[in-house]
Amino acid sequence: MKIELPYGRTKQNCIIPDDIECSFGYIKQVSPEAPVEKQLEQALANIIGNIDLDKLKNAQKVAIAVSDITRPVPSRQILEALVPWLNNIGINQDQITVLVGGGLHRPANKADLDYIIGEHLLSRITKIVAHDADDAEMLAYLGDSSQGTPVYVNKYFAQADYKIVTGMVDAHQFMGFTAGVKGAVIGLGGRPTITGNHARLFQPGAELGRIEDNPARVDLEDIGRIIGVDMIVNVVLNDKKEVVKAVAGHPVDAHRQAAEYAKGVFGVQLRPADIVIASPGGFPKDINVYQAQKALTPAMQTVKDGGVIILVADCIEGTGEESFEEEMSNYSDPLGVVSSFKQKEFVIGPHKAYLWARALAKAKTIIVSQNISEELAKTLMVELQPDLQSAIDSARKVKSQNTSIVVLPYASSVIPVIER
Repeated sequence: MKIELPYGRTKQNCIIPDDIECSFGYIKQVSPEAPVEKQLEQALANIIGNIDLDKLKNAQKVAIAVSDITRPVPSRQILEALVPWLNNIGINQDQITVLVGGGLHRPANKADLDYIIGEHLLSRITKIVAHDADDAEMLAYLGDSSQGTPVYVNKYFAQADYKIVTGMVDAHQFMGFTAGVKGAVIGLGGRPTITGNHARLFQPGAELGRIEDNPARVDLEDIGRIIGVDMIVNVVLNDKKEVVKAVAGHPVDAHRQAAEYAKGVFGVQLRPADIVIASPGGFPKDINVYQAQKALTPAMQTVKDGGVIILVADCIEGTGEESFEEEMSNYSDPLGVVSSFKQKEFVIGPHKAYLWARALAKAKTIIVSQNISEELAKTLMVELQPDLQSAIDSARKVKSQNTSIVVLPYASSVIPVIER
């Protein structure tokens, strides 16, 4: 059997011998029912819940949050539908500010803006802000959430009369799903807010694919209310990064509908396997190790104890976070990372070392990448292989008898439903 997985903007492939039990964990194959422009137009014509249109009509300043380059969100198409919709309501371009939020990622640069927003909109919308979570002059403090998280958000977003958040609803390893108010709370948040919210990943209920009674999501949406998010425009993508669902409306009500749809697409029944081959889904989900790590969560849930995980990730930007790499360099084994992290004050960046190491503690991990050095692989406590075939051959030396393999071509979006 020949298998092929996304790798950056290309593919990795290998041959699996016929005597090995091999199954695929594909997300549901869904095709768009209409072009993305039509879907967004219909979503804006069928608003979900109450978005206080009178407040919008009377607004002098409207802020729109969009995702950074690490997310495959079709922000340009969303804006190209949303801006004319606002124009028809009476909001002109001079009243609109677009904020590119990346949380604790680096602020968006000119090349990013060209890719995210496009030249056409860049020439029409003059107020564009690249968020920087560590720039105190860019932040406004709005109090604390009911869970005790300090609420810092981009001041230009806070000062707007009407606040809109765009995003992509995908599986999230401890918030249940992405999007909703997350594009403002995390995307445009200050470091104390992001840290306070993400620290809830240790709490019961902070799980992949779970929204109800999820402490991280509850805190997130409480902060969204404090910030005053008025409306969202969210999309769900298929494995080809095509929009298959678009919603617009109330920040919670519309998100719940999109998340329910996403659960039907991303929920995959799987059997535990000796070897799990996982690709985040190609660019930009494997732009660096920091992002590619998300594929390890479903892989960890699927692999048998003592098995092997093969992570297929291009990582053109290396680790993507120095503090993550530094945290890993302080320990000699994964269990040391996991046990020590739970005893220390929670810090964003190093938290990814905990999420990374907990998978390594369960299974030997091989990374397939031409952009990771042997030295970095040693720091990350993984075996490095230049291609998928070499990784398979190495994994079979560990699991040579009655081997079973599960392949997850779009692992970062998969919500495993494990058959015991």
